[in-house]
Amino acid sequence: MSYRISKTEDGVLRYPMHSHKRCEIMLYLEGEGYMQTDGGDVPFSKGTVIIVPPNIRHGSVSKGGFKNISVEGDFEGYLNLDYAVSFSDNASGEGAALAELIYKNRYDGGAYLGSLCTAYVCFLLQRFEVENTIQRAIKKIVLEISENALDPTVSPTEILQKSGYSEDYIRAEFKKSTGKTPIEFLTEVRINHACFLLDIYKNDLSLSEIAEKCGYLDYVYFSKRFKEIKGMAPREYRS
Repeated sequence: MSYRISKTEDGVLRYPMHSHKRCEIMLYLEGEGYMQTDGGDVPFSKGTVIIVPPNIRHGSVSKGGFKNISVEGDFEGYLNLDYAVSFSDNASGEGAALAELIYKNRYDGGAYLGSLCTAYVCFLLQRFEVENTIQRAIKKIVLEISENALDPTVSPTEILQKSGYSEDYIRAEFKKSTGKTPIEFLTEVRINHACFLLDIYKNDLSLSEIAEKCGYLDYVYFSKRFKEIKGMAPREYRS
């Protein structure tokens, strides 16, 4: 099997839209930006892996510049994709280390390079499956918190503990995925519902009743959380 292996030069800000007849795997070593594809933009940062199937137009853009290693080859036996997918290298950077080793031996052309590329694809497939599994767990947590947000006894910690992952690990993954801690997510759901009730019922419900309907038995605590998110007290919002 033949491969086309390349590394971007320093300071590249944009790579024009193009496509390949074979699958391309890109691992970003530096920079932040996004990859434009026919199916939408895919963000990237250091450690991001993006796999682009054959004949999909794509091109990378970064304000501060980026560097990646691209490995193009006939990986259809391993990768059967209809659209570009992205996920992260592991915390140890083993994918990047493999990509660098492949780049270093790009002119080998023999069995050794083929073995490296096969090991690289198998490693990335494992990472892809791990991230997919974690994302499914996070979606389940998001759904359970959302569905039970108005229950004053709901406990994000107990929901995390049911995920099958260690609490600290899934909490960190939750924040990485959503940008919020589970408590912050719960609070946002509750306060958004409070705004809905204030808009609909106005003065028909007291502010304490609104708080209770949003899962808060302590109005003072509710008001504090409301002001943190909306920048004003519930009374001001209603006015």
